[in-house]
Amino acid sequence: MSDRAGVLDSYHLGEVLKTSARKLGERCGASAVDMLARRLAEYIGSAEDDKYSYIWRSAIEDHEQGAHKEDARAILVDAVRDAALGATSTSSPAALAVAKSLLQSPYPTLTRVGIHVCGEHYGTVGAAFWECAKVCWFVDVLYWHELYWLICKAFPRFSAAQRAQYLHFVENIKGDWADESRQEEWNEAHKRDLLHPAFGLGDAEIDEKYKALVNRWGHVRDHPDFHTYSSSGWVGERSPVASDALVSMSDDELVAYLKSFVPDGRNWGGPTYRGLASSISAAVRASEDGFERRIGLFADLARPYQHGLLRGLKERWSGDRRDIDWSATLSLVQTIVSSPNFRVDLAAEKAEGWEPSVHWVVSDIAELLKSGTETDRHLPSALHLSCLQILSLVLDATPIETGESDDAVSHAINSPRGRTLEALIHLALAMQREVIAGNLDSGETWLAVGPVFDAELATSESGLNADFAAMAGMYCANFHYLNAEWTEANFDRLFSSTSEAAWKCAAQGFAYQRHLYDWLFRRLVTGGHLRRMVYSEGLPDQVAERALQFLGLAYLEGMESLDGGGLLSELVAELRVKDLSQLCWFFWTLRGESEPSARTPKILAFWMKVAEQVRENRADVPELQSALSQLAVFVHELTPAAVEALVDAAPHAQVRHHGYVLVQNLARLASQYPKEVATIFRAAMSGFLPDYRKEDVIGCVNRLAEAGEIEEAEGICNAYADRGSTLLKETYVALRARQRAPSRRDQFAP
Repeated sequence: MSDRAGVLDSYHLGEVLKTSARKLGERCGASAVDMLARRLAEYIGSAEDDKYSYIWRSAIEDHEQGAHKEDARAILVDAVRDAALGATSTSSPAALAVAKSLLQSPYPTLTRVGIHVCGEHYGTVGAAFWECAKVCWFVDVLYWHELYWLICKAFPRFSAAQRAQYLHFVENIKGDWADESRQEEWNEAHKRDLLHPAFGLGDAEIDEKYKALVNRWGHVRDHPDFHTYSSSGWVGERSPVASDALVSMSDDELVAYLKSFVPDGRNWGGPTYRGLASSISAAVRASEDGFERRIGLFADLARPYQHGLLRGLKERWSGDRRDIDWSATLSLVQTIVSSPNFRVDLAAEKAEGWEPSVHWVVSDIAELLKSGTETDRHLPSALHLSCLQILSLVLDATPIETGESDDAVSHAINSPRGRTLEALIHLALAMQREVIAGNLDSGETWLAVGPVFDAELATSESGLNADFAAMAGMYCANFHYLNAEWTEANFDRLFSSTSEAAWKCAAQGFAYQRHLYDWLFRRLVTGGHLRRMVYSEGLPDQVAERALQFLGLAYLEGMESLDGGGLLSELVAELRVKDLSQLCWFFWTLRGESEPSARTPKILAFWMKVAEQVRENRADVPELQSALSQLAVFVHELTPAAVEALVDAAPHAQVRHHGYVLVQNLARLASQYPKEVATIFRAAMSGFLPDYRKEDVIGCVNRLAEAGEIEEAEGICNAYADRGSTLLKETYVALRARQRAPSRRDQFAP
């Protein structure tokens, strides 16, 4: 992996790309995919460095097996994948070209993205896979996971020629195995593994070949889509039976087997309920019909098996993008949550535990129904009210957890009840989209969901429902979309003015808000919530950071001013170093092209105001001055006021490691404003010796000389030498050589 770094850290890079990559692909096509792919390649290094990508990226799709999920490489893989999915969502020559460019990449990770995209959008770009297919994809562990799922998802759509090509690859497999004495065994075992994803999908020849190999070499391993699979927690998560065996059982055999299985507590590392549930999930995903005719069998089975079924249905729908029988699924879920035992089990069992319990089933129901409300792929709208009824029953039966959480959002999105609330919100939004799209009564959705939210708000406001309080902060803008009048009327209840615990949970939820709306900013200010988020102690840092970002945007959009007596002018007057530094960083992230933008005058006015306040107070604030130096990127005219501010900030630029930003922009301005840049550069040297980036330091000095400030340029070189730095040694020699060289007129003098 290379040591390249980006402007944004991995968290903020993810925040930007998660919501935009697919749209970029849809709208910009190959340009977006190529741009992101190049950036990913830069992070990886050489193609040779990429040969072990399956270790740090087990699956191209989001998967629990993925390691380093939050680093920049992983986020860029997600971005390339999503952009490519967006670019190939409709059939066209351009879509095929995108898929081929990935499949033909020298970087295995990008090839894996291409295989994944072909599996997801086989109808539009599947042909590209067969045009580019290589034997190594069918042999190397590197490509196994993506190849497995392409076959599993797309096999029923293979043409006769493509099935023949697939079988040709399988039949001619010859692996480079270490032990030559076992060559035949390993080749045939690998053929079995390659046929497994197509088994039971309607091809009698393949089914016969697969069964023969199973009889000879045994069943495929647990988690056959991975050559290596890591399980966390207890070591004993093995299944007593392979998923394909479950698929081949009759209904009676399946029910009898599940009811008769009992883990052997004496055998450490032996089969468990959780392992068997995992096999059920895999069977649901691999089966041709998604267990459509078997869903009802699970109504009276144990919780681990209900968990396995529901988890498999969710992964089949949202992960594999394959259809499920929603009517049968909701009928089963309705039966489960309506049973008296459901409420009894929720009250009696603890949420913690390694074996699947009723709490796992609650989370499965919530995640499954949430996945059915996506904008691009959703369950039939006629089933919305059934979903609402189910989620209402779950909320009514699930105990409310009281108290304040130090990490309210993490608790809310991971607890069974919190997941149910989130699923309810997503369902309400889906219902509202349907209403608006159909030009129906806009109040229809609220009539259905409003009473549930009213009940949740009543307990949240009193501090007894931390999960809903956190969700209120996260989804307040979505509530406004559902019912603007209700949201604004109850805003100081959503951000509770009576319960400190509830307010803190809502504030933590607010940190996940992505967009500034006029009404939201107004309500946050008039209720004192924005100021409270900035000034409160004991909250996670991201709360104040997001509040300050909203404040900065509001200032740029004209909703806040530097002299209006509002929060921004208060922060400047008090010279709150941490908060003003955060605003500087946020403004710096908004930099655009080399030319001034509409925001430039406002950002510079902010800088001048802060600089004026520092001088008037004779304050020693090196951290703030360092942060202000980032704003040099917005300086395009070195006016006397700008020079004064830069001279004040320059000596401190490196206090928070912003010296490179200052030097980069001084180099940009040196040709046009040589005297001013020389003054600022010397001011910087009074605080630190700029040495990064080398090319910017040298470029700045050379441009000063080219603009006529030769004495200043040489003086800077001498200052570096006096401090023992050789950075400008060659630059100085070159400057002196040019000084000694005769002019063109002298060369032709008699």
